[in-house]
Amino acid sequence: MNMHRHRGRRTAGLSTLVATLLSAAAASVRRLIPGVVGLSCLAGLIAPANAAAPVVPLVTAHHHWDHHWFVWLPRHPVYESVEVMSIDSAGGFYRAVWVFFTERHGGKRQVHFFDDRQIVEGFPGSHYRPIDYERSGSPGQGQSVRVALTGLDDVPIKIVVDLAARPLTRTGAGLTNQSGHSADTLFLLFHRDRTALARTNEVRVGGADYSFRAGDDPAAKHRFMAAYSAGIQIAVIPFGQWSFSRHEERLSANAAGLSFAVTEPDGGVRLTASQPGYRNRIAVDLNAGGALTGYRHDAATHRLALSFDAALPLAVDSPRSANQFAVHMNPDKPVARGEVVSELMEGGRRLTWRFHSPQWTANYPFESIIKPNGGGYTLMIRSLSR
Repeated sequence: MNMHRHRGRRTAGLSTLVATLLSAAAASVRRLIPGVVGLSCLAGLIAPANAAAPVVPLVTAHHHWDHHWFVWLPRHPVYESVEVMSIDSAGGFYRAVWVFFTERHGGKRQVHFFDDRQIVEGFPGSHYRPIDYERSGSPGQGQSVRVALTGLDDVPIKIVVDLAARPLTRTGAGLTNQSGHSADTLFLLFHRDRTALARTNEVRVGGADYSFRAGDDPAAKHRFMAAYSAGIQIAVIPFGQWSFSRHEERLSANAAGLSFAVTEPDGGVRLTASQPGYRNRIAVDLNAGGALTGYRHDAATHRLALSFDAALPLAVDSPRSANQFAVHMNPDKPVARGEVVSELMEGGRRLTWRFHSPQWTANYPFESIIKPNGGGYTLMIRSLSR
């Protein structure tokens, strides 16, 4: 059995990677992608009559977590669930712990605690806390966890999730329904590699016991009490506005801290950018006509990629085009599919993104509006959900 334990603040390094997840959504809307994920981008070319400058039609954030624990809280008066996530791999030089509660009603606001100050600095509204964290379990099996910290108003919090050597399976793995969470600020792809149901759970807040026990859910609203997931990839497309301009061989959105190197291999165009986090890198390929042919966003050994049935036209004078696209998160088999329509609009170009699988993704269409702004382009990404 392997056991890993750490307290307090971790060494920096991957710290911004954590904030790079969720905050990429909210903070990006404020024109800055929090330490949560730095911003990644799908980029393409728009060629106005007087210039040919690369344009970013999508902004994305992509990061990976090693472990995730989830407990429903049917008896808590405010929160519907609590979650623990960690970056904690064998031989890894960086560890981080993230604990967050989600409200049951309204916009399902969340309260976030991290044990790394740099993450908190980049994640508006989150809180730094020393976190006593202990993970245990054999490789290839479900992992148990114990965490202790002080919450808001110095209320003590204790969370224990016991897997007791449960095997990992693909049941419940794959994409998780966004279920309306932050739907007005981002599109979220939360992918689990393998899962296992917990045997027991314990959640104490301020001395009160909110553990999920047998009999606490007489209406059977929840399919499980608590669970563990291994290998978590999170991809975020935040809604907001960015201004890009080209200076020699770079494409930049200075207000958001984005800068892409522009090269021209094999007659096309490639945009590459390193993002906050460990080996976090974007690579975007376009053909000679400025159409998007490939996109990758790597987080160390984990990959987010979009592929198209044909090159996606982005030039201003291109005719309307409807292209099928697929989203990959490591596996060869796509995790999501949809259609993007590229068409002219007054003063620029509109890309309308609609998913059709999994079924729940159809509830989260969005559009990219790209307009020249003098020295470059302005990108606006906004939800089409009603």
